[in-house]
Amino acid sequence: MSFAGLIGALVFLVIGVVELALLNRSLYPALRWRHEKAKLTQEQGIDPNRIMLLVKIQSLVLMPLLGLFLGDRMKSIFG
Repeated sequence: MSFAGLIGALVFLVIGVVELALLNRSLYPALRWRHEKAKLTQEQGIDPNRIMLLVKIQSLVLMPLLGLFLGDRMKSIFG
């Protein structure tokens, strides 16, 4: 674990938080509306909260881990 790895993790965490905010603002209301509409016809699929949980895990856990492991490679690319 180096300084470049920590900086990479921080950068990817910021990207993940921005991604989560955008999806929470734009995608979640549409998913929730479709799910509520489908419940009337007994055809509801996966709960939108589960989809958003997967997005949260990806944005807040997997993205920083990826940044941690790719930090040294990004340092060599950018100098």
